Amino acid sequence: MRSRRSGTVLLAVVCAAALSAIGADAASRAPARMLVYAQEWSLWPSRTSLPAGKVVVQLWNRGQDAHDLRIRRLRGGHMTGAAQGVAVTESGGISAATWHLAPGHYELYCSMPGHLARGMHTTVIVR
Repeated sequence: MRSRRSGTVLLAVVCAAALSAIGADAASRAPARMLVYAQEWSLWPSRTSLPAGKVVVQLWNRGQDAHDLRIRRLRGGHMTGAAQGVAVTESGGISAATWHLAPGHYELYCSMPGHLARGMHTTVIVR
């Protein structure tokens, strides 16, 4: 026959294990986050490597011109696929979007007229 104390300890251990599993599962499903600074004629991502899946992206326009942010997958050095994006953001503003990314290499760029050609792009890797 078990004592009441050993039953309480067993219950506590089972509850702790269950909560740990729930916490680990919730953390694995949380979206990745990335902040991208935009300023004439540069983009600086807060990270250059992201996990595959849902990514919350914020664009902080520190420049004087309006900027947006687009992302396209790179294949063989060329951009392919439909672009996802963050809306046009005025000077000093912050905008956000949620992207769903598969593993691969991607280019981030500003699609405002002439901005990409002037060097407003960078790459990220999704693993």
